[in-house]
Amino acid sequence: MHGYSTDSNERRVVPFLLAALAIALAWMTSRLLAATHFSVPWWVGAPSSMGFYGALYTLFDKHVWRNRFIRKLGLVRVPNLTGRWRGYLTSSFDAHVKQREVKIQIFQTWTQISIILSTATSLSRSCVGAIQVADPDYITLIYQYENQPQASALKMMHMHYGTAMLRISNGSFLIGDYYAGPDRGTFGRILCRRQWNTVKAA
Repeated sequence: MHGYSTDSNERRVVPFLLAALAIALAWMTSRLLAATHFSVPWWVGAPSSMGFYGALYTLFDKHVWRNRFIRKLGLVRVPNLTGRWRGYLTSSFDAHVKQREVKIQIFQTWTQISIILSTATSLSRSCVGAIQVADPDYITLIYQYENQPQASALKMMHMHYGTAMLRISNGSFLIGDYYAGPDRGTFGRILCRRQWNTVKAA
């Protein structure tokens, strides 16, 4: 997985709130230890605000950001795209005549993402990405990928880099375009639907 950027301001707001909560937890823990006269062994560091912050940030990054209540509060606007998507793509290689079956697997945390797209002839993995949420009309997933052809692919196919820009529609569809890089010079259209039986909605 790799990091991804977003135009949402949540990456500035949430760490501040987590830091405030970590300081409060550290203070309450120290008061509790003092009130109970509990002595922490020398080889165990006393609970610190940095320790609490690290634990809270990890918990939020991996799990809490998906919580419906957190989203209703407006703390997180980045969509949860984790799961499997299936559909088809068309290519300028054959003038967009043929629809090729495509499968997309997305792994995601609040700060990391991995997008794996496979067809009968190739497999591509994302290298860098961004999720734009500020546009009131739709949310967009943009990423650069590295494509590796399958052993059974045509000899003219080779490893290349490309870019995809996919609009997220109703949380259930990925619709957009891809460009296969200057060495290949092909471009096309992708349309995938989320397989809701394989992932719970955020």
